[in-house]
Amino acid sequence: MLRGAMTVSSVLLGIASVVAADPNYETEIKPLLARKCTSCHGPLKQEADLRLDAAVWILKGSSDGLVVRAKEPEQSKLLDRVRAIDPEHRMPPEGDGEPLTAAQIELLTRWIAAGAPAPAEEAVLNDPHEHWAYQLPTQRPIPVDVPADWSLTPIDRFLAEAHRSAGLTPAPVADKGTLLRRVTFDLTGLPPTRAELAEFLADDAPSSWDRVVTRLLESPAYGERWGRHWMDVWRYSDWDGYGNELRGSQRHIWRWRDWIIESLNGDKGYDQMIVEMLAGDEVAPDDVNTLRATGFLARNYYKFNRNNWLDNTVDHTAKAFLGITMECAKCHDHKFDPIAQTDFYALRAVFEPHEIRTDILPGQPNIEKDGLARAFDAQPELPTYLFVRGNEKQPKKEQPLTAGLPRIFGATLTPAPVPLPATTYYPAVKAHVVEQMEQAAAGEVGEARKNVKLAALGLEIAEESLNKFENQPADALEAVTPLYLADDFRQRRDDVWTIRSGDWSFGPDGARQTQVSSQKSELVSQIDL
Repeated sequence: MLRGAMTVSSVLLGIASVVAADPNYETEIKPLLARKCTSCHGPLKQEADLRLDAAVWILKGSSDGLVVRAKEPEQSKLLDRVRAIDPEHRMPPEGDGEPLTAAQIELLTRWIAAGAPAPAEEAVLNDPHEHWAYQLPTQRPIPVDVPADWSLTPIDRFLAEAHRSAGLTPAPVADKGTLLRRVTFDLTGLPPTRAELAEFLADDAPSSWDRVVTRLLESPAYGERWGRHWMDVWRYSDWDGYGNELRGSQRHIWRWRDWIIESLNGDKGYDQMIVEMLAGDEVAPDDVNTLRATGFLARNYYKFNRNNWLDNTVDHTAKAFLGITMECAKCHDHKFDPIAQTDFYALRAVFEPHEIRTDILPGQPNIEKDGLARAFDAQPELPTYLFVRGNEKQPKKEQPLTAGLPRIFGATLTPAPVPLPATTYYPAVKAHVVEQMEQAAAGEVGEARKNVKLAALGLEIAEESLNKFENQPADALEAVTPLYLADDFRQRRDDVWTIRSGDWSFGPDGARQTQVSSQKSELVSQIDL
């Protein structure tokens, strides 16, 4: 029993030691403070000169003194603030985040009681503006002391230098069949054919590889394969709706898809592709082929809320072309990146004036069957307001924002008016539209005239028949079966009508049904006209 008791005690002591282990700063404390505190006390903003994103700053304290006293949790102001009942005193402030839970407060308390342990060499980000992602690329000198096999291109040279720096020996060159398969899949997304493989294996000329690459780049499949990649980045999607109702994206947006593929196959520069997607309606207002590119903007269309529509436009423009996410900045300054809330709405102001429409194309006046989905500036003077906490019902109308780019990039945007032809804002005056409308109207007039002629001919035939009938002798008329049947139904006429069903009465106002029934009531003519 004693041995058993000692064993149980050992287990209990072991469990107690696990439960009582000091909180881990890197995996528990730092992530907790990052979620709850660093939006106001971090590298971007330091309320009361307090930073809580690294232990060195936590222990330094604020302009009011120390906020954490190691091994003295009850003397630590940080715990006083997160424990406070009064919303005016509690941190995080009301509206800026949920209060810490009891378990989270207990975790902080144990960490401070343990002496606030943290790594001595903790990485500290002094200024987010200095992060490598926001630095301009610099031109490095091309390595020169590399093996001949790795000197074919500058990229090869850099790879060779990296191999040497890492003490790595590169794998040997793959066999020709493997090389052809790799490059064909990479450039076209398809495997090489047997004929292509046989031709490449039989070609021992030094230029054989260059010819293969050139052939694949000139293949239509190249644009189709890499178009898929960029369509994922730029969020290509067909339209959706309820029945025939347009709700998202746009009808005929496949024209933007084709523009992407054709641009890649035509070796159009990436910079020019961006210009055409964001401003094709201004750089080429009458060029249908270029206007297709504004499908990038048409893709973001959202029927039920224009603010959602513009939020998507800002967010996905930033992701696609700036390489940053700005969703957080819709409601507040970004917690980690140097992006202010005003940056979000300044970029929105770039797109505020635009609308989406479908233009008529030559040969098809019905835009539901075919058309050009494109962007255009509908209201250039429309103001942009910052929404308090991202709430569209709380616009700061006293401070309209001008169009601009995130300040981290250090670029100034100066909008300027662009003279555009009348057809860009009044497409109904385009020559092919006017011609198609005239043709449609002429067709309607021709159909109406044809109907008038048919009606006149019918009237002529009817009048001729009536004249013949009226000129017949009286005795002949009695023998002729009537061409029509007339009755005022003021009296019952069993020689003319058979009551098949229902209960009928006849009088000065005509025939009436005297009973309401779910069954139909019928008077059937006895005369066969």
